[in-house]
Parts: sequence; C-alpha cells; structure tokens
Amino acid sequence: ISISEDNGSESIICGGSHPRFSSLTVDGVRMNDSFGLNYNGYPTTRMPFSFDAIDQVAVEIAPFDVQYGGFTGCNVNAVTKSGTNEIHGSVFYDFTSDSLTGDEVEDEKVDLGDFTVKRYGFNVGAPLIEDTLFFFASYEKLEGAQIFSYEALQTGSVTMDEVNRAIQISKDVYGYDAGGLPASAPVEDEKILVKLDWNINAEHRASLVYNYNDGYEIDQSDDSSQNLTLSNHFYKKGATMDAVVMSLYSDWTDNFSTEVRIGHTKLDNEQRSTDADSGFGEIQISSLENGGTIFIGPDDSRQSNDLDWENTTFKVAGTYYLDEHTI
Repeated sequence: ISISEDNGSESIICGGSHPRFSSLTVDGVRMNDSFGLNYNGYPTTRMPFSFDAIDQVAVEIAPFDVQYGGFTGCNVNAVTKSGTNEIHGSVFYDFTSDSLTGDEVEDEKVDLGDFTVKRYGFNVGAPLIEDTLFFFASYEKLEGAQIFSYEALQTGSVTMDEVNRAIQISKDVYGYDAGGLPASAPVEDEKILVKLDWNINAEHRASLVYNYNDGYEIDQSDDSSQNLTLSNHFYKKGATMDAVVMSLYSDWTDNFSTEVRIGHTKLDNEQRSTDADSGFGEIQISSLENGGTIFIGPDDSRQSNDLDWENTTFKVAGTYYLDEHTI
C-alpha cells in the first residue's frame, strides 16, 4: 500500500490498483467518491481528514467479513483519536517555497514561478467529566500552490509565437483577455474534526464525531502534449464535506455485544471555469504549423457545474460468542 502525492491528491494505492478501486472508512463510515468525479477515490479534493487526527489504521486486502465490500483494491479503516483523563495535544507546521524546490530536470530549467506552501494545525484532547465524558478536536489548514506545466510547448506542438499571437488577436478583435501561462496558482484546504466519547456505564459507551473538509485545486482542463490551454480556460475543482457519525457500543453479557451506528454525509461539489463570469465561449485554434491546438475561453463543459449529494447509513450488528465459535 502506498500514498500518491500527485497534484496533492494523497491517493491510496493498494497492490498497484487504481485509487477508485479501494474503499476508505473513518470510524466505520465510508468516505468514498460515490458519484465518481474524483481520480483519488475520495469525495473531496484531498484526504478528507487530517492524518494528525488518526489513532489507528487497519488495511484489509481480501477480507472474508461480509460487512466489507464494494472494492477490489483494499479497504482502509481509520479510527480517530479520543480524549482521555489527561489533557494532551500537539502542534505542527511545515513550509516550502520555490526557493526550496528544484528547478531543473535533465539539465533543462523549469519555471516554477513564485510560490509558498504552508501546512499547519493542532489537536487537543481533554476530559469534560473525569472517567465519563471526553473531548477531542483536530484542525489542519493548507495554504499551497498548484504547479502548472505546458507539455505542448515542450513537445513543440505549439510555439510561444503562436500563443502570443492568439492572445493578441483575442484582445484586438474580440476584446477578450484570454489569460496567460502562469507557473502556479494558490490553492487551499481546511480540515476540522471534533469528537465526543461518553462512557455511559460499565456496559455501554457512545461516541459522536463531526468531520469537515473544504478544499479545491485548479485543473488545466484540456491541456496535453498536443493541446495548450491558457489560464482563462482553467477550472476550479473543489468540494465541501460535512459528516456526522454517532455510535453506541453495548456489552449485554459476557458473550453478547451489539453495535449501533448512524452516519450522515453531506457534500457540495463544484467544478467551474475560472472565467465563467465573462460569458465568453470556448474557442479552439487548431491546425497550427506543428499540429497543436490552443484553447481560449471558459471550458465548454464547466460553465457552472454544482453537485449536492447526501448519504445516510445505518448499521446494527450483534456478536455472540458460543464456546469456540463467533456468531
């Protein structure tokens, strides 16, 4: 199992399988891309929770338990931290910038532009009522940068003279600012997790978890080895997620226990051109001298895309130990 950092997506790869073929559960509730818009397999742009909030992780490659399913890669089940009778916590901060990043590949200079990436956060756990009620909270914020590359310029399919001419004609003839070729653009991601644990009595305990994630990235849309897209053809892709999980664990006898869980996830997913408000259409300048194509104007498929998705899950499970058997 590995985690891919391509474009900051933090995708989970199990046995070489595509991230969409795996499943992720947090405190027993699935956090997968049920609608199927994201490459990373998550409902959000990046990992929907902070690593700093995780206490334990279990990976199931080929489980026989019927409660696991809907994947061919693996199932990753994460359990969040909890408060204890002692006040505890941590703080973290990491930083990088263009001056700390390599700018040369195989003796060729790469323009990274001017950017900084900051990631910071904290977590804290404490007792609200000693031995009975506990609190835990985690916060993480990313103030990063999306690095762009223009493969069509590298392959020679499109030349800078052709790009400059397209920008100038767009401005002079149509009065439209087609944008440019930025080296990077700022992106953000914010994660919040709050958890309450309640020891009701010796036989029963409950927990309530709230998980929030809001983040976005900038996509170059149709950019490829043959196609070059100017910045006003880029689009913003992001999502805001709110998830609540309530669980009740009960030990009725030494041999019989139950688990009741209800979870609700609400997702607001948006894909919208960065220049959608201009009302300008998509224009493709094709049949260039070396076979390339230049795209200007807002992406024709992302003028104003918005997806609202909600999901509610309910689980009741009982476990009975009969001699050397488990039912």
